[in-house]
Amino acid sequence: MHGNYKVASQVLDIPSSSKQRKLAFLLGSVITAASLSALPFGMTALPAMEPFLSAAIGWLIFGDMLTAFIIYSQYRASGLPGLMVLSCTYLFSGLMKFLHVLTFPDLFGEFGVFIGAGGQTAGWLWVFWHGGFSLGILVYAWVNRKWSKPFESKEQVFKFGTAGITLTLLTVLGVFELAALGERWLPNIIDQSDYREVNTSGIGPLLWILNFFALLALWGRVKGWSMMHLWLAVALLALMMDVTLTLFAGMRFTLGWYVAKLNSVVASTVVICAVVNEVNRLFIRLSEQHRQLVESGQQLEHANEQLIRLTNLDGLTEIPNRRRFDEILAWELESPEERSTALSLLIIDIDCFKAYNDYYGHQGGDHVLKEIAWTIYAEAKKEQGFAARYGGEEFVVVLSGLETQQTLEFSERLRQAVATLSIEHLRSKAEPHVTISVGGYRLAPFDPMSGEELILRADRCLYRAKEEGRNRSVVEG
Repeated sequence: MHGNYKVASQVLDIPSSSKQRKLAFLLGSVITAASLSALPFGMTALPAMEPFLSAAIGWLIFGDMLTAFIIYSQYRASGLPGLMVLSCTYLFSGLMKFLHVLTFPDLFGEFGVFIGAGGQTAGWLWVFWHGGFSLGILVYAWVNRKWSKPFESKEQVFKFGTAGITLTLLTVLGVFELAALGERWLPNIIDQSDYREVNTSGIGPLLWILNFFALLALWGRVKGWSMMHLWLAVALLALMMDVTLTLFAGMRFTLGWYVAKLNSVVASTVVICAVVNEVNRLFIRLSEQHRQLVESGQQLEHANEQLIRLTNLDGLTEIPNRRRFDEILAWELESPEERSTALSLLIIDIDCFKAYNDYYGHQGGDHVLKEIAWTIYAEAKKEQGFAARYGGEEFVVVLSGLETQQTLEFSERLRQAVATLSIEHLRSKAEPHVTISVGGYRLAPFDPMSGEELILRADRCLYRAKEEGRNRSVVEG
């Protein structure tokens, strides 16, 4: 079990590529530049657009919850405690955002949909949302560094995962109770849309420092920059710019406030790029393995093609060679009592090939060998047969399940296919173009015979075809 988790963790630790690091640096630069450019004008009041807030928070919730789900799936596959912490961090953030929008003033009523929520509730939920996420990243960085080994069993994965989710839900409930029902215990940080008291109370600067330390912890304590850690750093940078602009703006529906919400969108969704990419790579690998398993059970044609790729091929013609033919024939003849179909062997010889080489040169001869080899190979595939170069200008074909007459008909089709190539051969004694002679023998089902004997009988038929004038087929059996 431990070994399986180790493999999965290696998949999750895929290092970021140079291209990804450049893209992350570019995005981080754009976020920083845009945020700093908006900072001098951050307190500029803009129209209050509640639909913008609803859409932005909705996207934030979607991004956090999806990220939490995907990372938790990776935790279940790898058993790494750090991933559980990171998943719970995003779960906490997504739920806090959900509660934040439901208590936002004038969006779903004066103070939201919850009885007991007041004017300070949404503001404090914002503080807990940002502070909780930063604390979660700090815990993740520590656990990832100190507790890097996966859990040993599925039971441990389930037990600690359930405990983590339960603790997160209880924390969210407790924080909401504190923000909504415990306002009398918390200092006021917002008056209508003015929340500058967040800064004067020291809560805002503390929140920014906490976010900054979370970014430093991720940078300094996480081992290696995997794809996920790279984009998690970008998310923390966007979150820090969100906090910076929000605190500087001091009021809702200002330029800084709106730009801060855009940074929140980036912080909530950018990690998905890394996690989904890793999941996609795993899915592609599993799909490829599934495809290979399916192909292994398909027709004999595909199986032969796969076998040919894994065995020795003839260097010139790139079809199977004599060695592969010997293996196939030995396998076909190994247990005659189990062979319920007939077996046909054809030996093919190019007519007057030496004369062709002498007249057209060896390059021309090599060209003819390649053309005829692939013609024979293609015709054999149509009958789900096996073709190979036997040696020199000779080729062999092994067919299964044909009667003697059917074997002869195939031999004639093979001879006609070569003739159709219309390769000039002015030195041939048979035709003014390249032709072949075919000798074949059909072995009946269950008949025992050695490979040497079968080759000898087919070769005798080839000899007869040559003696009778070449460019013809002779099949017995």
